[in-house]
Amino acid sequence: MRTTKSFTISAERIGATGSTPSVLQIDHRCHTDLGRILLAPHPEEGCALLLGQRTNSGCLMLTTTWPCCNIWGRGASGQQPVYDRRSRFLVDPREQLAAQRWARDRHQRCLGVAHSHPASAPVPSPRDRRLGQTESLMLILSASLGLRAWWLHGDRSVDEIPIQLWDTQSHA
Repeated sequence: MRTTKSFTISAERIGATGSTPSVLQIDHRCHTDLGRILLAPHPEEGCALLLGQRTNSGCLMLTTTWPCCNIWGRGASGQQPVYDRRSRFLVDPREQLAAQRWARDRHQRCLGVAHSHPASAPVPSPRDRRLGQTESLMLILSASLGLRAWWLHGDRSVDEIPIQLWDTQSHA
């Protein structure tokens, strides 16, 4: 695994390219979990890893939301101002490794990262685009403007992905 400033890159994703998924399917349980996890540290940014599968039809299925602590400002260097957690986040690499192992054991994979924008729209900022893991999912939640899904390409451009909620109970 290699690390870029505030996001980590899964070793299984290095050099991978892919097309924008056609839709992101989220069950109601994951959707509820996302809201709770990402808004809990308000006014700081919350973050989570997104686990699931990519189907043959190009759809992403989010099946597990893996809560993470925003460790920005708690790094070994001590040079990251803690107050920046209102507009920055850093996922602990140990949490990412644990999530990847857990997902692999369940035939899932890490689809991307979710985070909140406490004081702005749920649109990738220039920093999000610059530091995000390419060819992966980026979910952003704004408390007032809702949840939006994005696909970050290798050239740092983004495409919005439609979100489709589905009821776990009726599919059980």
